[in-house]
Amino acid sequence: MNPDFLLTAELSKKLYHECASSLPIIDYHNHLVVADIASNRKFENIARLWVTSDPYKHRAMRILGICEKYITGDASDFEKFEVWYKSLPRLIGNPLFDWSMMEMSTVFNFDLLPFTDAKSVWDELNSRLSEMTAKDILAKFNIEYSAPCASLVDDLSAFDKNGGLSPSLRGDDLLSPTDELKAKLKSLTGIKIESVSDYFNAVDARLSEFENIGCVFADHALDNGFEYIDDDDKNIERFIGNRSADDGLALRSFILKELMSLYAKHGFTVQLHIGAQRYTSARLRTLAGPAGGYAAIGNTVDVKSVIALLDAVEKETSGLPSILLFTLNPADNAVFATLSGSYSKDGREALVSQGPAWWWCDHYQGIKDMLDNFTVHSVLSTFVGMTTDSRSLLSFVRHDYFRRVVCEWVSEMVSKNRLPDDFTLLADTVSRICYKNAKRILGGKN
Repeated sequence: MNPDFLLTAELSKKLYHECASSLPIIDYHNHLVVADIASNRKFENIARLWVTSDPYKHRAMRILGICEKYITGDASDFEKFEVWYKSLPRLIGNPLFDWSMMEMSTVFNFDLLPFTDAKSVWDELNSRLSEMTAKDILAKFNIEYSAPCASLVDDLSAFDKNGGLSPSLRGDDLLSPTDELKAKLKSLTGIKIESVSDYFNAVDARLSEFENIGCVFADHALDNGFEYIDDDDKNIERFIGNRSADDGLALRSFILKELMSLYAKHGFTVQLHIGAQRYTSARLRTLAGPAGGYAAIGNTVDVKSVIALLDAVEKETSGLPSILLFTLNPADNAVFATLSGSYSKDGREALVSQGPAWWWCDHYQGIKDMLDNFTVHSVLSTFVGMTTDSRSLLSFVRHDYFRRVVCEWVSEMVSKNRLPDDFTLLADTVSRICYKNAKRILGGKN
C-alpha cells in the first residue's frame, strides 16, 4: 500500500508520519468475539477471518446481486472467498475497497493489486495465515486497549484487564428485564429480584464486577424513533408485572435514567448510539440474523427526548456520567455537536460530546463532515477519536484510515487559512484526537 495513501499535501504527510501513525490504539467499542482472542484461535482459512463474519462485506455483495448462498448460505469457504474477491474491483470508491487493501497490506504484507486468479490468492493468503493466530494478527496493530461489547450477565472470564482487553457493557437488554435475565442476575449476585430496588441493587453489584475487570464504557443502542418520557417514579413498581405498551415506554425510560446514574457512580463513560433503522427486510433478518448488514439510517433524532433524558439524569444525586452521542444520521451532526456545550460538570472536560462518525458514516466523507460540524459547534481538541464498532480482527486498520483522513482534513483547513499553520499546535490537536482524549477517559474514568 502506498505509504501516503489519502495524504496529498506535505503537511498532511508530516502530521501523519511524524505524529499520528505511531500512536497506540484505544478501541472503546467493538463486537469482537472475545473467545477467539482468549483461545488464540487459528483461523481455518482466509474466508473465515476476512469474509464470512463481516456484515459490511455481505451488504456490498447483496447490492451487486450475488446469491445469498455465497454470502451466508451453504457455499464452501473458497466459493465465498472467490465471490468476495471478484467483487472487490466493483467496489472502487467504497470504503470497503480501501479497508480491504489496508487489511491485506497491514496484516499479510500482501498487495491485492493487480487482481489475479482467485485460487492463487486464496492459496497464498492461507499459507501466510497458517503461521498466525488471533493474537499474532492483533499484534500487527499497536493496541493499548480494546473493549468488546458484553451483556451484564455474560461470562467475563475471557477478558484480560492487564492485557488491555476489557468489556464495554452493552445494556440494551437491561431496559426490558425478562424473567430469564432476572434469574441470571440472581445467580450471579445472590440477590433475589422482587422489586425495582432489588433489580438495581443486583445491576449495581454486577457493574462492580465489570469495573474490576477494567470496564470503563457502557453503551445503549437507542436506534431510530428513540423516545423518552419522565413518568412518576412511584408508579414504576406496578410496571414490573403485567403492563401495556405505554407502561413499557415509561419503564424503559425510568430504567435507562437509573442505569445512567449507576454508570456515573462507577465512573463509566456512556455511549448512546442513536439513529439506526435495524428493521428493514424481514427476509434478510430471517436469513442473516439481527446484525446481518441490512440495517439503514433512520430519521433525524427526537432532540427533546435526548435532552429530557440528559436533564433527568443530571438532576440525580450522581449527576451525569461522561457521555458520547453517536448519530447514524449525518443530518444530526450539528445537533449532537452543540449538545456538548449544553451540559457541564466542574473539572470534567467534554462531559457530553459527540462520538465519531459511526457505521454508515465512518468513511472519508462522513469523517470529514463530522469534523466540519464538530469544529464550529464544539471544541475540536476535545474530540475522542475513532473506534471500530466491528466484528473483524482486521478492522483495526480503520484507526489508521481515520488518522489519515484527520491529517488530510487538517492540512486542507490550513490551506484555506481556517487553521493556523503551526505544526506544534496542529500536532498536539491531532495527538489529542487520535489518542490522548481516549486515554484521558481511561486514565481518569472521566
